Amino acid sequence: MSIKNAYYMLSDNNLPIDPVCDSNYKFGVLVVDVNEVPVTLSPIFILFTVDSTGSMSDYVTSNTTKMQYVIQTLKSIIKYLSTQLTDVYVQINSFNETVDELIPPIKVTTENVKDITSKINTIEADGTTNIENALKSATSSIHKHSNMNPNHSCVHIFMTDGEPNSGASTSTELLNHVSNNYLSINIGFGTDHNAKLLCELSSNSNSEYHFIDRVENASIIYGESLHKVLYPAVNNVNINIENGAIYDWNTNEWNESLYENTIIGDVKKYYHIKTSTVESLNISLTGTIFNKLDNNQMKTLYLEEKIEKLPDLIDINGDIVTEHTISKFAFRQCVLELLYKSIHTKINKENIEELKSDIQSLFRVLRTFANDNELIKDGIIKQLMNDLYLAYWNVGNVYGDIYIYGRHTSQGNQLAHTPGNHYISTNYTVIDIETPPRPELRRLSRHHDNIFNFDNINTPLNLDLDMSVVGETDTEYSCYSTPGVRNTTSSIQTFDNDSD
Repeated sequence: MSIKNAYYMLSDNNLPIDPVCDSNYKFGVLVVDVNEVPVTLSPIFILFTVDSTGSMSDYVTSNTTKMQYVIQTLKSIIKYLSTQLTDVYVQINSFNETVDELIPPIKVTTENVKDITSKINTIEADGTTNIENALKSATSSIHKHSNMNPNHSCVHIFMTDGEPNSGASTSTELLNHVSNNYLSINIGFGTDHNAKLLCELSSNSNSEYHFIDRVENASIIYGESLHKVLYPAVNNVNINIENGAIYDWNTNEWNESLYENTIIGDVKKYYHIKTSTVESLNISLTGTIFNKLDNNQMKTLYLEEKIEKLPDLIDINGDIVTEHTISKFAFRQCVLELLYKSIHTKINKENIEELKSDIQSLFRVLRTFANDNELIKDGIIKQLMNDLYLAYWNVGNVYGDIYIYGRHTSQGNQLAHTPGNHYISTNYTVIDIETPPRPELRRLSRHHDNIFNFDNINTPLNLDLDMSVVGETDTEYSCYSTPGVRNTTSSIQTFDNDSD
């Protein structure tokens, strides 16, 4: 069985913050705890579409361009895939105004890996960005491969460092060239890509957005995406609720159902729920899993599970034991709503001031709760405080909103990587009265050593704003990372220094 445990908890209306703003509703957390699973034996087809426009020739170190980093990452991925038990087929397209089918569909093996990596070395950066052609070509190729190989799982991993300056340029137009029949992973590379556009392109139920904030993290982003493809535990997941609602962070709405394209193995996923009729609340989860038969054929099985309420913990006096899990996710609900609001509110001076005030207020309450309950080092709490701090400094900043998009997606999807941690000072404790210096984002000229960095400006917040503590987070992985994702990423990185 893929699912180890699934249950939900409801608040006792004694939370430190009201996440639903309605006293008639009880807020709760639905937990899906998934077993570790072996690598899938179902054949996979992965189409990589790589931006090869002129901006990819920008230097990100004194002697390395973005294109060189991407080439190395792709070669490491191919070498890693050649070692897997899974039959993995790849196609690699590069694009600028036109699309070049660099590697036609081919099964990756130890015998042909050198030929594939040698062709990857030939990618050159030049020209302008036509995302429409890239998406049209990918969809056509995937549909062709799927029709010829109906038992293959298909994935499109699309990467760009900019925004379209030829062909269609709006998400409405571009979404016409994206199919929901396969998993689409859209990766924004660096601080010049159009995060809003890529997020809108990732609005389909089988799409998701990732942000590579530093070139050193490219293998982490690609590694997490590949891990999802190689280690799926449950696919086509639907969570359905009767007499209640579940929160969709992507649309900031409470609905009767929520869809997840894939839940990986060895992970614990959290979902926010609410109900005004506790006794009649019914929650079920459905999905599909792959099962290997005795003849090594793969069969798809249908999973259906009724999710029950976790029994209350009672102390020796007969009182219900207060548990902080629901409170932490009540704060997470408020943070997600603020991040959504920060990137979907019309930006003007009045709105920015209101958003900053809301962020400050929530930060104060969260910090007080964490300090009073000795949770200041809790992974989720630190992540939430970190998100608020970064959002405060970047809301309304035309060059900084990209980080809010990245944080909203990472927190909402519970991704293993979260962008921007390296910008935030973490050498502060709850008794400090000074605020870490403001991170200022800059778009720098080509061939600049620090294109992925920005300068610190020693402009502290007013002391009475009480933003003196920033939750410390890992500089590479978020609080939601798993040993499996880390292992996949490190396995890919071991090939980085291999000679061809």
